[in-house]
Amino acid sequence: MEAYPLLVRKRIIELYGQDKRTKEIAGLFGICCSGTRRVKQHLRERGTIAPRPRSNAGRKPGLTPELAARIRDHVAARPDCTRAELKAALGLTVSLQAISKWMRKLGLVLKKSPSAPPSRTGPT
Repeated sequence: MEAYPLLVRKRIIELYGQDKRTKEIAGLFGICCSGTRRVKQHLRERGTIAPRPRSNAGRKPGLTPELAARIRDHVAARPDCTRAELKAALGLTVSLQAISKWMRKLGLVLKKSPSAPPSRTGPT
């Protein structure tokens, strides 16, 4: 949800200074009563009516550029390794499914080499 604009916040505080009721102020701006009260509370507790800065404290990506380079190097050297071998070789703590997603995102494919050359006479 987006914060109220600074001009609206200033006007809400001015109307509170004119002894207007919360319900009246909310009706004037077409906003909820609790949001109107929070503007006043914000001023009382923090000393400012400016909205708090948004934090980007979401989940950090597990695939960093450095790790992507390590994966590319390992797959280039050993294209026949499995996801489990890749996980063990790089010391990763993520699931095999996460490794599969990373591989797809990086456009890499693990190729298993056949254990024996194909038969010349036909399938056995």
